[in-house]
Amino acid sequence: MKLFANKTQRNAKLLRCAALGMTLVFLGAVIFMTNPVQHIVDWQLSLSPGTLLYNLWLFPPLEVYIMVYMFNYTNVDDFIAGRATKLKVEQVGPYVYKEVLSNHNVTLNEANNTISYTPRREYIFIRDRSVGDPHLDRIRAPNIPYMGVSTHAASLSMFAALGISALTKRLNAQPMLEVSVHDYMWGYEDHLVHLASKFVPSYIDFASFGIMEKLFREGNESNVVNMHLPERRDSNGVVLPNEPRGYSLHSVNYGRGFMRWDYNEATNGTLCNRIWGSHDATLFPRDMNEEDEFFIYRRTFCRRLPLKFVRTLKFRGQDAFEYTMEPHIFDSELGNVNSSCFCKNNQCLKRGVGNVAPCYYNMPLAITYPHFMHTDPSLLEQFDGLKPDESLHTSTFMLQPQLGVPLHTHMRLQANQVVGKVKFNRLMEPFENMVLPLLWVDLTIDNLPVILQLLVHGIKYAFPLLQGILALGLILAGLYQLTAAFMLCFWSPPGRVHSKIEHAERAASIINGLTIGVSFHKATPTTAASTKSTAECVQEAQKLLSRSEV
Repeated sequence: MKLFANKTQRNAKLLRCAALGMTLVFLGAVIFMTNPVQHIVDWQLSLSPGTLLYNLWLFPPLEVYIMVYMFNYTNVDDFIAGRATKLKVEQVGPYVYKEVLSNHNVTLNEANNTISYTPRREYIFIRDRSVGDPHLDRIRAPNIPYMGVSTHAASLSMFAALGISALTKRLNAQPMLEVSVHDYMWGYEDHLVHLASKFVPSYIDFASFGIMEKLFREGNESNVVNMHLPERRDSNGVVLPNEPRGYSLHSVNYGRGFMRWDYNEATNGTLCNRIWGSHDATLFPRDMNEEDEFFIYRRTFCRRLPLKFVRTLKFRGQDAFEYTMEPHIFDSELGNVNSSCFCKNNQCLKRGVGNVAPCYYNMPLAITYPHFMHTDPSLLEQFDGLKPDESLHTSTFMLQPQLGVPLHTHMRLQANQVVGKVKFNRLMEPFENMVLPLLWVDLTIDNLPVILQLLVHGIKYAFPLLQGILALGLILAGLYQLTAAFMLCFWSPPGRVHSKIEHAERAASIINGLTIGVSFHKATPTTAASTKSTAECVQEAQKLLSRSEV
């Protein structure tokens, strides 16, 4: 206590060094034990308003491109006339569009730990990536509304079928159109569609028809998606029981399954007709592992599609989990509960052909892999020009496991016109029981944007390294200050030691001088002046001795 009661500059410095040293060591130890960087990262990568991930999610920086390949039918007249036994098709493309996604009308639902929003997608044509100008390039391709009506007429009564056939003849409708690529994709005027929109507006609420418009844009402004937030945890960081997977879909337009595929809310449906539990392919859980299984959902597919884990790899310096879509995902069987819902009226499409009609006004449309890859061989036998190739037509996904975002993606799917039985329509008879390819698309993500690459490297390397350097630096600086305080407590600085020696030596010389002076005074008379001088010398010696003791 005597040491701390001393008000000298030396003791004040000792106290400052000791206090600063203990504070720095404490802060360094706290950083090591609590890992604050991880807490900050977890907070910033939550979908809470104002966080980094929330702002990125509102306007995702992912560059998504849709490469569209059209099929141009080159021998239609010969095929209809019976002079050709196969349809010849020529692939034209790609025509490339950039998909720009933004999320709106966001609502956080704390009661069930979900977030609701309306995704909006815009499509911007990218000329320098495309093979030509879709407004100028022209193709000959199936007249989708006409073929759809003709196929549907076969299931009606004879009089209704004759009436529809007479109507199509009066409107001079043809099974094949010659049209620009842009109009075929995004909308062309069709007399049948225009007439149907007048008579049954509650069913046909559009006056023009475009295949890409229906596949990608429809409902763009009105869909309401409800998505689960990351799993809630207890105080020990353990995930609470029965928590849905982070960023999986809870419902779309307030439905947890496809009602068109007979989803049963009471039983939570089957793998055939569920929406819940799938992902929208923009966000996946963080810190994924190789055992994870995922389904992806987009309205375009009219179903959710399973992803199968393939391998772990490095892609352009990033950790990646590679997934693929298996060959059989579009198969349907009446005896399989996980695919039987796709068989309408107890009729299933051929192997590898997925029915999507209920999602598109019951027009007979189907989804397959490009060029009929992995489908029933009989589909290919009816065409010249289709060349399935697994290296070009397989769908692959590379997901970044730490961040849970797509790193590199090729989702390749083909839209097709399904023609069934034909009645009372001579022009349609050559196409009876055929599946006609319309176009195929490749939804592509080339690589993570720079901001996400920096974030991934920061989470894995930079942030932990900087935190470790900071904590170690604080501890070392604190130990240095404590060592300085210890030195001040037990050892005097070298300068002070030399000063004390000098003072002691000077005092000793004065004392020696006084001793000689005293001996001299005994032999000689003492004057007042000499007495005063001796007294001053004694005082000076005492002062020097007292300084040396300090």
